[in-house]
Amino acid sequence: MLTRGRRAVESLEAIITLPFAMLVVMMIVTFGFAIYAQQAVQNAANYGARVGATAQSCRSCVAYTTAKETVERSFVRNPRVEILAPGGVVGSTLRIRVSGQTPNLMGPLLAFASGGAADGGPIKVSADATFRAEGW
Repeated sequence: MLTRGRRAVESLEAIITLPFAMLVVMMIVTFGFAIYAQQAVQNAANYGARVGATAQSCRSCVAYTTAKETVERSFVRNPRVEILAPGGVVGSTLRIRVSGQTPNLMGPLLAFASGGAADGGPIKVSADATFRAEGW
């Protein structure tokens, strides 16, 4: 008789704690996606600006192409690359912005919990990089 009561209590504890454990796992995975996406766009911006700054012709073209190719290799959705300062002559500044989105696994739950106040859309990430144009 005692073992049957113990099994019932253990089952009840599992039923109560399982949703919270799944919620914590989803939060950790979503946070990991966001961190990875932020690092991916930062890397693409840095790499694009660095390669563009050392190019000898059409620095902004090279920076744009390099950053776009780099960010498209990651899982960042809807990548966008903007040239903020073209870095045309030696010594001028080349500035680039890379942005994108990552899935928000908690979005539907947050929208439901807030009564529709939270949009529950994807997480937006963005990064800028600035390099001084080099030449020789």
